[in-house]
Amino acid sequence: MMRAGLKATIALLVAALALSASAQAPPSTPAPAEEASLHNFGDSNKACQEWTDSCRSCTRPESGDVLCSNIGIACQPKPILCVKRAEEKKPQEQKAEEKK
Repeated sequence: MMRAGLKATIALLVAALALSASAQAPPSTPAPAEEASLHNFGDSNKACQEWTDSCRSCTRPESGDVLCSNIGIACQPKPILCVKRAEEKKPQEQKAEEKK
């Protein structure tokens, strides 16, 4: 008779451990997809020099490497906006560069 009680106790302990492990698992978030889209925004918008999602900001300096800030605590990203575009060169400036 003691065996049945021991088996029931073990079963309850296993169930309790399984529930606590699932409660401690971190929630899956779509952050990597959002981060990728923020970093890839500059690839699809070559004329954009600075862009933001209101949480992070990215810039493309002369070197061409994209630099992005970190996201703040509890910040809710918004749609990505270009805040600074590369200025188009005037025809006179283009000719001066061609002569160099």
